[in-house]
This record gives sequence, structure tokens and C-alpha cells, in this order.
Amino acid sequence: MANSRLYIVTVILVVYWSATLLNLRGMRASGLISSICLGAGVLVPAVLLVGLALVYMAQGRPVQLDMTLSADNWLPLNDTRESLVLFLSFIFGVVGIEVSASHAREVHNVRRNYPIAVFMAAIIGFVLTLLGGLAVAVVVPANQLDLVSGSVEALQMLLGIWNLGWLLPVVALLVALGAAGQVSTWVVGPVKGLWAAGRAGNLPPILQKTNSQGVPRNMLLIQAVLMSVVALVFLVVPSVNDTFLLLTSAAVILYAAMYLMLFAAAIRLRYTCPDTLRPYRVPGGQSWGLWLVAGVGFITTLACLFIGFLPPGAGIGAVPYALAMLATLLVMLAVPQILYKWRRPEWARFETE
Repeated sequence: MANSRLYIVTVILVVYWSATLLNLRGMRASGLISSICLGAGVLVPAVLLVGLALVYMAQGRPVQLDMTLSADNWLPLNDTRESLVLFLSFIFGVVGIEVSASHAREVHNVRRNYPIAVFMAAIIGFVLTLLGGLAVAVVVPANQLDLVSGSVEALQMLLGIWNLGWLLPVVALLVALGAAGQVSTWVVGPVKGLWAAGRAGNLPPILQKTNSQGVPRNMLLIQAVLMSVVALVFLVVPSVNDTFLLLTSAAVILYAAMYLMLFAAAIRLRYTCPDTLRPYRVPGGQSWGLWLVAGVGFITTLACLFIGFLPPGAGIGAVPYALAMLATLLVMLAVPQILYKWRRPEWARFETE
């Protein structure tokens, strides 16, 4: 099923539209379901996968991952382009944590608790991603590894060793619930941030409208339609793995552009508005702490932006791919500029319904 393009598109559409309709019911309902899905569908399968992999290694079973301390293992650059593109997949797994800022006002004692929650989420996410990836690499041979369903393949092999294969459908269902919970979280976060900017007069009234639950319904529906169009890429590109990497690269490029502006804006605002009271301030005196954090982030993000222009698969031409990514980036950057240029003073006075 992992290689059935029609099946993948159908699942994407069903999950995304379900998450959209759920978020239209308000933050309380979507937040509760997202928390349950993430707990049961991310933490439980991750702990099970890592735990079984540790038992697998402790019993002296064959390890598929070459763990010798050599330069080739620490920096596997036999295919530099492919390694760098796969690096983007790892980066994409840890981006987006700033989306939670759209819910900061709903946090008790936000000045103290929100930074703690963000740091904890970053650490937990990094550890789970690292250990989960290593667990898969330990069990599944590299030539059999699938980027889309690698974790499920590893669990299938591990559960089969101890005759626990009957648990696989349960674990697969939990993983699916976890993915759905992540989608639900991502659906409304960016929209709320864009809606807040729109209320300042940057978006037309039709995009500022909210339903009875205070959710910007029109923006959510437009986002779902655009996401449905993007999902159709799976029907065009022959390889599911190449499609996965293609969409990941496109997302990382767009995210990188946003992060570059975010880091640059943080440094600029430190000098143009130094006395503005903010819920959180990067430690390190007046400027060096911010320059260190934002500078490292800017350089890393810039590298990811350039890597994103490398084609993810052997069957994809370098020039057409780079031009397609560049066109996508320019269009996405042009849309807010056009809206900003066309903004009207009366838009800022619009009241939500």
C-alpha cells in the first residue's frame, strides 16, 4: 500500500480535510484530540520501536547498521547529493515548532511556561527522531529501507521475531493516529498567525471572517483546497520516494525563506525597538546572545535553502527541478507582497463575525 499512489493521495485528502473540519469546531476540541493522538500515536510507537531495537541488539542479533568508527560512517558522502537531500528530511522533522506561538496567549504564565514548553518539545522531538531513525537502521537493511514506511517495516520485523505480529495492525493504527494529530496541529497554527496579521489590515475582509468558535473558516478552507492540489503531485511523479523527497525539499525551501526573514527581523528589531516589552528575550546581554542564536540559525537555514535546490532523485533533471523550486519560491514570496501592496485602510476596521 505504501507504493500505491492513489491510496496515498486518498489518505492525505481524507486526513487533511478531517483535520480541517475538526479545527473548524474550535481550539478546545481540536487541542484535546491532537493531544490524545500525539501521545498515543507518537510516544507509544516510538518507545516501543526503540525498546525492541535495544532488546534486539542486546540478544546479539545481526545489526544492519555499520557502527565502525570510520569517517565514511560519520560522514556518509558516497553520494553527496543524496545524503544532503536526506539531511533535509531530518531538518524538516524539527521545523515548525514556532507554529505553537499562535497558541501562546492560551498558556498560563506565558512568559515562563511557554519558553520551557518549547525547549522541552525541541529536545524530545530531537531525541525521538534520532533514536527512532537509529532503531530503523539497526533492523532494516539499507537496500530494503523505504522512506515512507521505514518505521512500520522495522516494527514488523521486530514484532515478527518474538511472534508478536498480531500487534502490528494496532501499532500501525497508532502511528496513523499520531500522524493525523500532527496534521491537526499544523492545520490551524499558521492560519491563526496569518489571520492575526490580516486583522491589522493586510488581508481582505473575506479572509478575516471567523465562525462562531472564533476560527478563521475561509482561510482554513482555502488552505485545505491548496493542500489538496499539492497532494496530487503523488499522481504525477512515478516514484513515491521521489515524490516524498520532492515535497519535503519544496517545504524546506519555503520554510527556509521564512526562517531567514524571521532571524533577520529578530536582529533588526533588537536595535530599532530595543525598549519594547516582550514575553521572552534571548539571554546574552543586549545583543551578543541574539546575534549568536539568530546568526547560527541564519547560516544553517541558508545552507538548507541551497541544498533544497538539489534534485532528490536520480530520475529528476537538475535544471528543471531547480527552476521548478525557484518558481515555487518566487510565487510564494510574491503573494504576500501583492496582498500588502493592495491592502486598504478600511480592511483594518473589519470586525469578525
